[in-house]
Amino acid sequence: MLADLHMHSTVSDGWRDPDEVAHLAADHGVRVMALTDHDTFYGVGRARAVAHRRGLGYVTALEVTTFPPNQMRHILGHGVDPNHPQLLAILDRTQGMFRKQTEAWIRVLEEQGIGRELGLGAFAFKPTVMPGAVLKLVLQHGLMTEPDAWASVRKAVDFMPPEVYAPLPSPREAIDAIHAAGGLAVHAHPGSVPDQALMKEVLPMLDGLEVYTRRHKPEQIPVYEELARQHGLLMTVGTDYHGFNGDDYVAPKQVIDIRYLEKLGSRVEWPAVEQAS
Repeated sequence: MLADLHMHSTVSDGWRDPDEVAHLAADHGVRVMALTDHDTFYGVGRARAVAHRRGLGYVTALEVTTFPPNQMRHILGHGVDPNHPQLLAILDRTQGMFRKQTEAWIRVLEEQGIGRELGLGAFAFKPTVMPGAVLKLVLQHGLMTEPDAWASVRKAVDFMPPEVYAPLPSPREAIDAIHAAGGLAVHAHPGSVPDQALMKEVLPMLDGLEVYTRRHKPEQIPVYEELARQHGLLMTVGTDYHGFNGDDYVAPKQVIDIRYLEKLGSRVEWPAVEQAS
């Protein structure tokens, strides 16, 4: 069965709305999907409604950012309760960090006289914000080139004081919260973690490893397949789709291991018609 268990929308740093993301998955033959926005569930209702209307199974999920910053030790939580207090408490902390990053970059843009016509101050009133959302506006309006925009982001966030990042949970804390919320914990795109030793220290805590992702080069796949086997982890599939700068959606080429769907069990929410049949 074709599944995509790692996708993003405008609710975090994607370029398409949650509804569009679900339509894209359905249009490309995906049968089970998960919207895994960074540290938020705000897009789940919209994505699930479209997925069910299109006949897809849906997994309530998210991607949790963990400490240290910039190490890409992102933990996917599949099949979690989006109202669980332990998990929501962590998300409140990570969202606070993203808000400080976003505000810092907006100040840099204002100092450079960029984006005044975009009403960037409105981001203060959004329930979730990330620098990527501002980046989208800047690029869409042609105010900066992509390299210049990323350089501007780095100027804003790379030298923020350590206390800004102190609220980020450790991977263990994030995984414990995902498990407490009834979900399965998967290390996202392990090949993207700069310090592989930091990635490997997380493996004993996990339920799965995202082996099949567009972030991995072909030669990396066997490496992480073997790592998953060594640690008894099920291998998951996810595109980590963001639609950045208009990128097309390309469905996974690898089908999901049926054992992972079986482990998810009732956490996969099927359309009512299919449940009744």
